[in-house]
Amino acid sequence: MIKLYIFADSHKHFKDAIFEYTKRLWKQVELMELKPIKKWTPLQIIEAETKILAEKLDKESWYKIILSPNGSVISTEVLWEMFETQKNAGNKIIFAIGGANGLDYWALKNSVDFELSLWKMILPHSLALTVLLEQIYRCSEIERGSSYHK
Repeated sequence: MIKLYIFADSHKHFKDAIFEYTKRLWKQVELMELKPIKKWTPLQIIEAETKILAEKLDKESWYKIILSPNGSVISTEVLWEMFETQKNAGNKIIFAIGGANGLDYWALKNSVDFELSLWKMILPHSLALTVLLEQIYRCSEIERGSSYHK
């Protein structure tokens, strides 16, 4: 089981792809949408959303991965190995994706186990979710022995 926390109230441009991957990953992924904060300055939004996410993550005992522009860039195979390691240790995984303004990643250091970057470029949060869901699906296909990954 994988939980995905994301600050989003709409996935307007990526709705179909997100729906398709969550359908393919049925019962393997739980999408936890957190309501984005609006009408504040970007700095206030970052601070408030970081606090909300930290409170959610601190209540979880799962292995926590946050998408961060400063995180490690890894291959799909390494991500799959990470999944296998956590599964074999009896852990479940949580991913967290910030909203449109990002997060205070330094403030979250003690709340997460790993910082992951999908790319050296910053992506819109819904596109990051789409890419992450595809990679999770790809990892599930590797585990199944499917030719999808080849």
